[in-house]
Amino acid sequence: MSGETEVADVVDRAAGLAPGSALWHLRRERPEVVARTEASHDAALTPADPGGISHAERAALAARLARLNGDPALAAHYLKLLVTAGAGRGVRDFADPDSGSATTPRAAAILRHVDLVTTSPKAATRDDIEKLTAAGLDTRDIVSLSGLIAFVNYQQRVVAGLRLLAERGVAEG
Repeated sequence: MSGETEVADVVDRAAGLAPGSALWHLRRERPEVVARTEASHDAALTPADPGGISHAERAALAARLARLNGDPALAAHYLKLLVTAGAGRGVRDFADPDSGSATTPRAAAILRHVDLVTTSPKAATRDDIEKLTAAGLDTRDIVSLSGLIAFVNYQQRVVAGLRLLAERGVAEG
């Protein structure tokens, strides 16, 4: 394999896949999925123009999503990104679902939406989008927030699936 595919990505690290392991190689049988998943990570977390949701807010929200999903490895990854982004305390508090960190109507609307869509997606309605608009988010920011939520939830499910396969020794035989 090329040197580029020899590098462990976020999913590999969160799932505990060592480069060269059977599951690591199994993932690389679909290199476009590996590459697109990592590119989606970068696009959701560190876009060139983050619009109204800063890189630090994105990292904090991703850590929150990982915590809501009970994934400490992914949460740790996103907390590292949060530190790199140089977030202030208010934004860092977004990462903790138990912090009561909503200090502004904007923060309250975003955190409520992230929690709702992650824990009870079927309960989300158009009214929830309107609450984001009323809190000052524009269409682009709502789309970005929705993409971030969708991506981290997808990523966590891929990681959980790989962990389960590893636990069951599926790729070892």
